[in-house]
Amino acid sequence: MNAAVRAEARAEKKANALLERIRKTADAEQLGLVQGIVLDHALGGVEFSANDFRDRLPDGVRHGLLGAAIRGLAASRTITNTGRTVPSTAPATHGHRIAVYRLTAPDHGEAAA
Repeated sequence: MNAAVRAEARAEKKANALLERIRKTADAEQLGLVQGIVLDHALGGVEFSANDFRDRLPDGVRHGLLGAAIRGLAASRTITNTGRTVPSTAPATHGHRIAVYRLTAPDHGEAAA
């Protein structure tokens, strides 16, 4: 494993830990609202990333809650990572790659077609 891959893996691990802390300390109502927005979109059968929701979040939603909500849904296997990534449109990320997801097929633990 080369240095760049190791550095990326460390950064991913750090980001996952931060998003998990955000999710655990989030206001349950806000977290539910954000997850509802994501699931409503996912039920349409389309693939999505966090880029699809930033402009749909209500004012006052805590920074990082969108990522934490999405990763929480993925951890519960409600949504599935497609293995694809797209550049983030959030200005602070400078185009960092983010995961693309889709709704998980019921009772199968795999992505819905």
